[in-house]
Amino acid sequence: MPQATQPPAIPTTPPVQPAQRPVQSGGSNNIPAAAQAVFNLINQERAGAGLAPLTWSPQLVQSAHQHNLAMAAANQLSHQLPGEAYLGDREKQAGVNWVAAAENIGVSDGDAATNAAVSLNQAMFAEQPPNDGHRLNILSTSCTMVGVDVVVDSVHNRVWLTEDFAAV
Repeated sequence: MPQATQPPAIPTTPPVQPAQRPVQSGGSNNIPAAAQAVFNLINQERAGAGLAPLTWSPQLVQSAHQHNLAMAAANQLSHQLPGEAYLGDREKQAGVNWVAAAENIGVSDGDAATNAAVSLNQAMFAEQPPNDGHRLNILSTSCTMVGVDVVVDSVHNRVWLTEDFAAV
């Protein structure tokens, strides 16, 4: 299928920073505290539904982080911004050759990073059918891994959350 000409790419260097510096998690992986809190919450929600936990994917974190930077630069919540690759292509560019892929995104105004990210995830999980796409992603039996990224945007006083899910 022919591709339409894409507008110029959104700059990927907005004045944002990771939510908090890394804290030690299981093994030798360093995961920022806000992302770790959301990851833990996702797996608690899954356990409550009798589902296996998702594994942490640094590659999906990379995909989620690039998307957070793009949303912060545009100051716009969107699964795909003008000039940005589709979710599946973003995940593949990060090294995930997926057979299933999904994404949850959210933004909160001016709260502490961990509180904002956890609250966003709790709101996603509290969705009710038929408008419960975020909740269904969290409870997916198709996806086996997740990457969570939280970015603090001090220019717009916002906290951006992206949860990228996949199975390989």
